[in-house]
Amino acid sequence: MKKLNKRIPMLLGLLFASFFMGHGQNLKQTVKGRVTDIVTGSPLMGATIVLLDSEPELGVITDMQGFFTMENVPVGRQSFTCSFLGYEDALVSEVLVGSAKQINLTFRLTESLNQLGEVVVSARKDQIKPNNKLATVSARSFGVEETKRFPASISDPGRMALSFAGVTNSDDTTNEIVIRGNAPNQLLWKIEGVEVPEPNHFSEEGYSPGAISLLSTNMLGNSDFFTGAFPAEYGNATSGVFDIRLRNGNSENAEYAFQFGVLGTDLAIEGPFSKNYKGSYLVNYRYSTLTILNNIIEVSEGSVPTFQDLAFKVNLPLGDKTNLSAWGIGGVSEDNQDNQEQVIPDVFEDEIFESKTFMGGVNVKHFFNPNTSLDGAISYSGNRSDYDFSVDNRFNGNFFRERDILRNSAFRVSSNLNQKFNAKTTLKTGLIYSRLAYDVLSDETQGTNTATLVNADGNGTFLQFFSQAKYRFTEKFSTTFGLHASSFSVNEDFVLEPRGGFEYQLAPKHTLSGGIGLHSRRMPLNQYFIEVEDGQGNVTTPNTTLDLMRATHYVLGYDWRIIKNGHLKIEAYYQDLRKVAISADPSRTDSFLNGQFISGPMVDSGKARNYGLELTFEKFFSDQYYFLVTSSLFDSKYRAGDGNWYNSRYNANYTFNVVGGKEFKAGKTGNNIFGVNAKLLWNGGKRGTPVDLDFFDQTGQVRLVQNQRNTLEFDDYWRLDASFSYRINRPKVAHVISLDIQNVTDRQNIDEMVFNTRTRTMVPEYQLELLPLLNYRIEF
Repeated sequence: MKKLNKRIPMLLGLLFASFFMGHGQNLKQTVKGRVTDIVTGSPLMGATIVLLDSEPELGVITDMQGFFTMENVPVGRQSFTCSFLGYEDALVSEVLVGSAKQINLTFRLTESLNQLGEVVVSARKDQIKPNNKLATVSARSFGVEETKRFPASISDPGRMALSFAGVTNSDDTTNEIVIRGNAPNQLLWKIEGVEVPEPNHFSEEGYSPGAISLLSTNMLGNSDFFTGAFPAEYGNATSGVFDIRLRNGNSENAEYAFQFGVLGTDLAIEGPFSKNYKGSYLVNYRYSTLTILNNIIEVSEGSVPTFQDLAFKVNLPLGDKTNLSAWGIGGVSEDNQDNQEQVIPDVFEDEIFESKTFMGGVNVKHFFNPNTSLDGAISYSGNRSDYDFSVDNRFNGNFFRERDILRNSAFRVSSNLNQKFNAKTTLKTGLIYSRLAYDVLSDETQGTNTATLVNADGNGTFLQFFSQAKYRFTEKFSTTFGLHASSFSVNEDFVLEPRGGFEYQLAPKHTLSGGIGLHSRRMPLNQYFIEVEDGQGNVTTPNTTLDLMRATHYVLGYDWRIIKNGHLKIEAYYQDLRKVAISADPSRTDSFLNGQFISGPMVDSGKARNYGLELTFEKFFSDQYYFLVTSSLFDSKYRAGDGNWYNSRYNANYTFNVVGGKEFKAGKTGNNIFGVNAKLLWNGGKRGTPVDLDFFDQTGQVRLVQNQRNTLEFDDYWRLDASFSYRINRPKVAHVISLDIQNVTDRQNIDEMVFNTRTRTMVPEYQLELLPLLNYRIEF
């Protein structure tokens, strides 16, 4: 604390000096980047990058390794074009150029099918086209600015994605992502091309997604998000894919950023290893702000969630043809309930939750020639969580306790070969080997009797292979064909997953697309090792024979460039799910599709279906404003062991989102920016299951009515969020002050209905009230 106190006056001096210096200057910045082939990633020497609407015109040419540097770019929103002989032109528009940090752009160009003698201007027409060019439907890219801009996203890509079509979440306190009615644990997360556990604090791998993202926007690069019929390289997913990329640090100058907000306090540093080397480092550390404040003053009479995380990326070019990078993300969190005040007299609750999530890897990229490249990665990741909850009812003498001790880890080796045969034909082939380790203990105590649900440890292997080709018949029509294969050692199941898609430009402003494919997903390891004891004391694990769940996706999309800088998109989909794990007891209606742990033996004879219609009307950020309107109508049901169909837990039936915002130039020379954003989120209500009152009256125990699973539909969930930001650009320094207000109208949305044993009624528990989140950031 003494060292911190000595540095406070120096930090405040820098802060105030940077606020009041340079009010009347026309600020400039340096924009750097690289131009590569979109298929192989090979650098393109001699490409031309031009700053649009500049006087005089600014333009630069890439060097032998595809790098470029453009100096004296005015601060503010700027647009750039990139052209190269034999390739389609590309456009990056409305980039926010600040005064403190240099901008790093990457242009990935597509080889043109036209002859070299023809002159064709085909600048990028859609700012949200996915980076993965093997995707044809249900996919989009997103960047850091979009993640920061959406209100109440808290700079979290997961919360930002809730505004996309087909995505819902009616839980203010978690980062669950429900895609087209599928449970959150059906989503695949990848970072730097490697499968990882959900990158959130307070998470339990496979069951609880957590509450606060481990991903800092200081680390993020341009990434992809898929909601269905994804390319063959993505396996072990049945709902969607988050394909996150981390950016490289500045390879020429050291840069710093400090951020102080309600949720977390961040410090980021980046820079080069040496002046004449393109290698760089990027490090970000964050600590819970509430914990810091609680050590000074009492922020809360109850528990204060505590978390911290560290992320880094080191980029090391090894000559002209090889690049090595190392990265890592890790976080620890705990939330232990304070029992000084009890909600119900004579009922004492004790809750302890601690979690650790970690992931990291080493990636290598090598270019054999301009048309062939190889990517390889070695990674290690895992999640550890301890949950201990007990209820001591001294009114009736009942005692209940449940524990979940999870230790999951994965060692992975992967590689893929990218081959461009010509401008029309490309092929990507890869192999992924995963060595999975588990150590799980789950038990429940009623009174003095303890029942062990899972107590197992060991290893398993998950092997995946994929190959996918893209063939472009013309500039307007292209197709993809692929095959993914999965083999899981625990159940000895092998699945072949054929996939295909197409994209056809009917007219300059009208595009038709589609996709079809088989996808599979394994359950969390502890679900396979449920222990069952017969009357003679023999213990078996029958769930180890359960096959991987299968889902066949059918998607058809239509995109209309209805306005200059925007589009109208409609997608219809149908998902046929088979081999769904359900309770082996036909009198029970549990299903793994409800995203909850099932404590008994299961069979894989369940079925399910999801279908719906999605609408997106979007204006990309231009002329200092944007908007996004999405709407989804869907149905999600499964068939249980009794042969009847039930609503899934996530069958909200409809969702509607509107988000938009505008920026205003401020200051004497217009260097500063004031931004305002708003978002309206409206979903169908959550679902619940009634309690069997007759059984409760007879035994005093709470049991659900099995044949009325998910028939209770809570009130609709809707929420209005808003955000305000003010960016102050000064020479070499920038300040950003922002305020996010979640649930502006202070609406009481129902989180769950809890059975009150005294009144014999279902009592609602509500979600977060109006929540202001203030944040200050300085870049220098």
